[in-house]
Amino acid sequence: MGKKAWNIILKIVFIPVFVVFLTSNIKAASGNAKEVDSLLNLAKIALDTQNPAQTIFLAKKALLYSVNIEDKERIAKSNLLIAFGLCNAGNYSESFVYINRLVKDYSDYIAENLEFRFQLTNLTGRNYLALGFRKQAIAEFKKELTIADLGRTQNEKLEILSNANIQLSACYENYKSDSVIYYLNKVKAIYKNYRGLGYMSKTILHFNLANYYFYNGKRLDSASYYNEQLLKIVKTNPFDYFKCSGFRQKAEILYSQKNYKESLEYSFKVLALAKKKSNIEDRISIYKLLADNYRALKKNEDELFYVNKYVSTKDSLTKASAAGVQISADRISDEITISKNKSLNRKLLLGVLILAVIIVIALIRIKRINKGKNSIIDLKETQINKLQDTRLDKAREELIILAKKDAPEFTMKFKEAYPELNEKLLQIQPNLVNTEIAFCAYLKLNFTTKEIATFIGVTPRAVQIRKNRLRKKLNIPSDEDIYLWMDGL
Repeated sequence: MGKKAWNIILKIVFIPVFVVFLTSNIKAASGNAKEVDSLLNLAKIALDTQNPAQTIFLAKKALLYSVNIEDKERIAKSNLLIAFGLCNAGNYSESFVYINRLVKDYSDYIAENLEFRFQLTNLTGRNYLALGFRKQAIAEFKKELTIADLGRTQNEKLEILSNANIQLSACYENYKSDSVIYYLNKVKAIYKNYRGLGYMSKTILHFNLANYYFYNGKRLDSASYYNEQLLKIVKTNPFDYFKCSGFRQKAEILYSQKNYKESLEYSFKVLALAKKKSNIEDRISIYKLLADNYRALKKNEDELFYVNKYVSTKDSLTKASAAGVQISADRISDEITISKNKSLNRKLLLGVLILAVIIVIALIRIKRINKGKNSIIDLKETQINKLQDTRLDKAREELIILAKKDAPEFTMKFKEAYPELNEKLLQIQPNLVNTEIAFCAYLKLNFTTKEIATFIGVTPRAVQIRKNRLRKKLNIPSDEDIYLWMDGL
């Protein structure tokens, strides 16, 4: 078979087979929505059973697949589970990395999903509290009280409320005992009226009540009662975390009651569970309790062994916590900066609005003042014009009387009544004599040719001749009415 034929067979048969094989492998490596959901469910189970290592492993795999299929919702869920797993493992610094990523890149999804927002707020508060940022933790847990009001069902609201109050009580431990019992009593009231309270809320409620009575006044009977209630609840549940917490609390109570041997029994149960779930904080506390028990039993070698365990393990946690504290401090600093910027923007906006209002009010006032001034000016001008008109009317009447009498003072009175007219006439023709000015006055007063002739004792013809002479002397056009010309001056 020729080379060409082999090439054709390769193209028709082997290449398509290879493409199918490669595509299937890529698909298997990238995963799909169904596989992601399966991984997320397994990670959730690992989280509920307090297996942080398994939670992180499964959630990171789910995150990889979610990124490959570009599924925003599943990416967000994967990040949240990883953050929870890291928190439960005591790696708060790394947990905050994922929390910050969620807040930055998935704010829209968080705002639209109540349960997700509740879980993220709760986790953020837990991280803050574990790192000693009490104020920030309280602020986060108080947000849950608001979130509870948005719950779709009454059960959902009560579950969120109980969790928020439990977490708030934890914030005040070894700080304000009154606040601790205040929030725990709120949860007790919810539990009394709502028996459907979730397993986690019930266990944490009894655990915190036992702690409250144990650390406040050493009321060991009350502490023992609530611890026994807790152990009854966790006995039927496979989750190691709550057994670990309950056993550790039981060991501490027994130690305070000086039942050192029985306290040791529970301490070793706790240590086994703590190692199983890789919780460093539980191991630190139980190493100390073991050392205390052995010291009380005067077993110095065993005491020294667990003291060394306690010191070395605590040192490793301190280093991890320092990184977490720095990230938390940075996050708080960022939040403060954002808050300050928002406050500054609000102040600037308020300042601009106030300035705008002041300007508008000022413009309105100026307009009103100007309007008032103009009104006053108009009124004064009107009054002045009226006074002038009145004065001119009186002067006109007096001039008419003097003109009819051909009185000698007629010309003088005319100049007083119409000084501007007299000046304009002289500007046009400085050589005007008093008789010519008097004749102009007759024209200004609108006397007819016949009336003027009667006043000065001449014929109408003589008056007409004077008009023509005056027209030439004042350069009045022949086609313009001399009365109108004189009235226009």
